[in-house]
Amino acid sequence: MSDTPNFRDLVGEGLQPAEQERLERVHEMLIAAGPPPELPPELEDVPDGRGNVRELEPTVLPRRRIGAALALAAAIALIALVGGYVAGSRHTSSTFESVKTVALTNTQAQAVVLFGPRDTNGNTPMQLKVEGLKKLPATDYYVLYMTQNGKPVVVCGSFNVRGPQSTTLKFPVAYDPANFNGLEIARWNGADHQAVPVVSANL
Repeated sequence: MSDTPNFRDLVGEGLQPAEQERLERVHEMLIAAGPPPELPPELEDVPDGRGNVRELEPTVLPRRRIGAALALAAAIALIALVGGYVAGSRHTSSTFESVKTVALTNTQAQAVVLFGPRDTNGNTPMQLKVEGLKKLPATDYYVLYMTQNGKPVVVCGSFNVRGPQSTTLKFPVAYDPANFNGLEIARWNGADHQAVPVVSANL
């Protein structure tokens, strides 16, 4: 004789066809999942822990309520599964494989630059996370430079920010950062075409 509970015995009669079909699908999923794993021996003797808590009379759910409870449990499990998948996908898409990290900081701004491994085409991915920078006029913007002995040599990328809140950007560059010994974020002034250093660091 099978120990599998009969669907009709659980939910009874009188359900709407749509609800019955939905609950029956949930029932089949739970049966397919099988019983939970055995309780470990160390958890078999659980302290009573009643204290002064008043013991409540057991409540027996009607069969129709049991079916609704099964549906709710399955819905919660599904939400947890989908939520975990979405969270995992977001985490995966936001990760950056880094082989070197450089911090740039002063009283004006703080920044972290991550260098990824060079790809087969010879490009080096970079990720910049910066905060503390102010929003600039429409004609100005910020520039991330590679420097040699404190002097800007090549541009990694240019960017804008909405304000001092954290901003993350990615730049692929077509050269080997090992050929330089510093980084600099500068403000490019559109009126006089001058780059004013904001924050820098050695590589």
